Amino acid sequence: MVLFDPLGDDDPLEDPFSDDPFEDPFDDDPIGGDGDDDLEDALEKTSPSTLLAFITAVVLVHVGLFGASIGAMLIGFRGRWTLGSALVIGGVFALVLAVVTYRRYRNRR
Repeated sequence: MVLFDPLGDDDPLEDPFSDDPFEDPFDDDPIGGDGDDDLEDALEKTSPSTLLAFITAVVLVHVGLFGASIGAMLIGFRGRWTLGSALVIGGVFALVLAVVTYRRYRNRR
């Protein structure tokens, strides 16, 4: 018995996207540029104080948002006021520290 193949492919297990240039993100860039060299050049040109202020602000914002949101959910969904309040206060404090870090760096420049 022969089954009808509407696409006309001979091998049903063959990868239909095998010729896709965007399939492997770690393969060589099909356009010809190298993103790693561009990133390395940008990091070499950036001053250490700028990089430190950026990383500090990013980490503080992430910690602040995580703490404040988890704390609010603990209070709202579980009724855990002690732990939730501590996380919200800690998260807000981390966000305030991120703003202070940003403003201190901005005023120093």
